[in-house]
Amino acid sequence: MGEVKWTKEQLLAIKEKGENILVAAAAGSGKTAVLVERIINKIINEKIDIDKILVVTFTKSAASEMRARILDAIYENIEKNPEDMHLQKQITLLSKANICTIDSFCLDVVKNNFFEIGISPNLKIADNTEIEILKQETLEDLFEEKYETGNEEFLELINIYTNYRGDENLQNLILEIYRFIQSMPFPEKWLEEKVEMFNLSDISFEKTTWGQILFSKVKEDLQDGILKLEEEIEKIKDEENINEIIDILSEDISQMKLAFTMDNWDDIYNRTHGIDFKPFTRSKKMSEDIKKEAKDKRDEVKKIVSKLKENILVCNSDDAIKEIQNMYEILIKVKNLVLEFSNRFLQAKQDKNIMDFNDIEHYALNILCKSDGENYVSKKYQDKYEEILIDEYQDSNLVQEYILNAISRKNNIFMVGDVKQSIYKFRGARPELFLDKYEKYKEKDLKENDGLKIQLFKNFRSRKNVLDITNIIFNDIMSKELGDIDYTEEEYLNLGAEYPEGNKLEAELHIIDSKEEVYQNEEDSEEDAKETERVEDIVLEAKFVANKIKELIDNETLICNKDKTYRKIMYKDIVVLLRSAQGIAPIYEQEISKLNLPVFCDMTVRIP
Repeated sequence: MGEVKWTKEQLLAIKEKGENILVAAAAGSGKTAVLVERIINKIINEKIDIDKILVVTFTKSAASEMRARILDAIYENIEKNPEDMHLQKQITLLSKANICTIDSFCLDVVKNNFFEIGISPNLKIADNTEIEILKQETLEDLFEEKYETGNEEFLELINIYTNYRGDENLQNLILEIYRFIQSMPFPEKWLEEKVEMFNLSDISFEKTTWGQILFSKVKEDLQDGILKLEEEIEKIKDEENINEIIDILSEDISQMKLAFTMDNWDDIYNRTHGIDFKPFTRSKKMSEDIKKEAKDKRDEVKKIVSKLKENILVCNSDDAIKEIQNMYEILIKVKNLVLEFSNRFLQAKQDKNIMDFNDIEHYALNILCKSDGENYVSKKYQDKYEEILIDEYQDSNLVQEYILNAISRKNNIFMVGDVKQSIYKFRGARPELFLDKYEKYKEKDLKENDGLKIQLFKNFRSRKNVLDITNIIFNDIMSKELGDIDYTEEEYLNLGAEYPEGNKLEAELHIIDSKEEVYQNEEDSEEDAKETERVEDIVLEAKFVANKIKELIDNETLICNKDKTYRKIMYKDIVVLLRSAQGIAPIYEQEISKLNLPVFCDMTVRIP
């Protein structure tokens, strides 16, 4: 195997030590190779045994791949230094090294320290079906008991959240809140704190957490409307006989700007509700096309203002605060019911000697974060691990953050991730953990005491034309509001690989117009019509893809081999990636087959 040519940034990520390090690794930047090389560097140059390093991966398959790559790297180095006993020792130690998911590590903590929190040593991990059945049984038993005793708090919630069909709405609310708080380090404390946020007095609504969000949304929408009208004026200003339209649009802008400048809830509420869109001109002196276009744009802005009045600016500050205070009384009752369910569910699991993955993390957290005196368990792990490496750090949650910080020495955590690839917020992932360190940590030359930030910004996976079009699209759509980060030139994917001159294909972006009306029976519901439209859209896309594949083959397109030589494209070189295969992949398979092209669709494969 040839010698790898590491970039300056990669070498820094491989060798730097002595402090917490965050590596912002762009797609295709070789982060896994860097991780493996860092571990090998620890073993060979720093003489650290592999079982003194904790490597936390996001999935079991990633852990297996990491272990295999480390083993290959050790064998490769043994071939160069067959007498090295330290390297040979690592082969034996690798089998018990902690290269695992966070769940696996937490389970190890619990099994070895169960007595610290008074739980049974025989607890087993239950399958999802068993857990869900027990969860539902526990909730139904709780509800039945509340009904029988006539619990006043419970009956009030029943009146608020349920209807004549049953109490499923309240049950689902309890389960949803319970599920959400499990991603918090201390769920009960977190829930208490959030409910107390509703305990307000002597405060203006725009200064509350919710008021700040809504106030910002109102201003954002008003500004959007102002810009739309100003753009329309700029567009038509040189046309003939349009002074009347410009006067009308200018008056609209003036009213909206007045509302926009308000700095408290009541003023922006009153000013926005006072916006009066006068009747549009009926003059026949001007072009009908220009008039229609201006009216359509104005109607668009009127809808923006109407939605603000109907959906956000629905009451003044005093009324909003009263609503929050009323909600506080209800939320206390909801909180009590959630916590009672949580305690009963935990007891039900312990009675059956079972636990779920949330339990594993929280048991481990309680063991490692016990505050009665010095925690010798966490100290034991701190002494053991010379370094903690965390892969896919952008998908960590707060529980995992607390656990890994508890076993660290505060200067030996190595985190790798890319916030642009964070897709697990729905599971409790907190990309803001990554972003906070991304902002706080400094690069090598600017470094202070907060930690070191290293950016791997070169992409070794794709050609320049692919990277260029990706950067153009992401630069337009990704911002802090949409994607948690501003996609500026600092975030661009930069070319790292070298390709020989050959068939220069341009990256293509195709947008298929599917506005054609879909036939709808009178008996079809609106939902049925949407489903029909969706299927027809997929068919259009699938036909296009099939024809594109045929075009590539017929034109004998040249592609680059791994050895940098060129050859004609083959069917096996082409893959169609879909966001979801269910219900979609078979349509693609059918359309490709219609052109007599060989196709294989593995519906057992699911990309998480």
